[in-house]
Amino acid sequence: METTPPSHELQFFLVLLLKHILATHVSYDKAFRDISTRYAVPKWLLKTFYKVGWYFISYYYGIRWLSAKNGYGVHPAGLAAYFASLGFSIKQLQRKLREEASKLSRSKRLSILYGFPEYLIKDLLEIMDSRELEKMLRKMNEKRRWLRINTLKISVEEAIDLLERNNLIVSRSTLVKYMAFVEYPKWGSLKNLDVIRKGVVVPQDLASALAIDILPLEEHMKILDACSAPGNKLSQIFMLTNNRVTALAVDKSLKRLKVEDELLRRLGVNKHLVTLINGDSSIISINGKEFDLALVDVPCSGSGAVSSDPAIKLSIMRRDKLRHYHEIQYSILKNLLLSGISAVEYITCSIHPLEGEIVVERLMNEGLAEPIKINDKRLAKSYPGFKSSNRTARIMPHIHNSQGFFVAILKNTRR
Repeated sequence: METTPPSHELQFFLVLLLKHILATHVSYDKAFRDISTRYAVPKWLLKTFYKVGWYFISYYYGIRWLSAKNGYGVHPAGLAAYFASLGFSIKQLQRKLREEASKLSRSKRLSILYGFPEYLIKDLLEIMDSRELEKMLRKMNEKRRWLRINTLKISVEEAIDLLERNNLIVSRSTLVKYMAFVEYPKWGSLKNLDVIRKGVVVPQDLASALAIDILPLEEHMKILDACSAPGNKLSQIFMLTNNRVTALAVDKSLKRLKVEDELLRRLGVNKHLVTLINGDSSIISINGKEFDLALVDVPCSGSGAVSSDPAIKLSIMRRDKLRHYHEIQYSILKNLLLSGISAVEYITCSIHPLEGEIVVERLMNEGLAEPIKINDKRLAKSYPGFKSSNRTARIMPHIHNSQGFFVAILKNTRR
């Protein structure tokens, strides 16, 4: 991307955008909408501003380091001024990073080159080969999107044809037959497409869909979806069973539950088979023995999803954020296991073992659960060195061209 937009206007916009994300910790898209609306950015500039802003946030750590090194300082205005001095060129920025970071320590170099907090790099270097880690980080900086074809409403072949007639270039996944990768357009919103508004296709990452596709689902199962909103994964379960399961969907956010209610209706889920409850699954009291399976797509740092939202990189500046989510995930899983639920699928969109292997190990040490070995060859191995390493799995950005997920199926050992 070598577009050169109006320099002063763009520089001012980047300062406001970065300040907003640092102050509010909202997603990149939310921050972009807020600032572009507040300051009435002309429509003809929106696409360019969006792309430049995306790279500015994605490479925040590298730009900050170079800005300080070259006398521009570490405040948002300095970072934006330094990026402006490079013509807002991502290629120029990457060249500078490679040149000037070459003599740094391995963890610092990778942090600067790919725009991730250094503690995260250090932690991953303890459990990953450095070359593999670099492949993963590079892949995570590529913007990409997937669509799930909703077979409750249309066949895969019909949907592919319809997408192409809507000027999308897509390729079908070899891992999940009803998933399509959007080759073009790479940028710009798809939400106004009729096929999406009518629920024919659903924006959903391959990792998210694959985590559900591995489940041994059967008709007439009773499902507990413990962190359900906005409902993509639950709607996928109903799609895979052709509306022949029942579900209790719980979520802490009433606002998100209302979004889920609308989504399930739009996607053709039989709402008579779903009960929505506003509640906190870390403390909710239920009879777990009534359910065949619990789906627990836990609240997490989102560190595996930076290809969809680069602002996540700024929200995880400190390891404390991951520890916070570790405790939430542990509390939810422990509460459900103590309720008597027989089996739990634990999913988290994170690349750090604090949100994954270490949670499972903690539950195992307390005699609450044992992971059932996942034999599906589509998934990658978990990080080595943990009790559950040969029984749990990961979905890796550089292997699957997707977000980064951890997946475990836990058997209750207290029943």
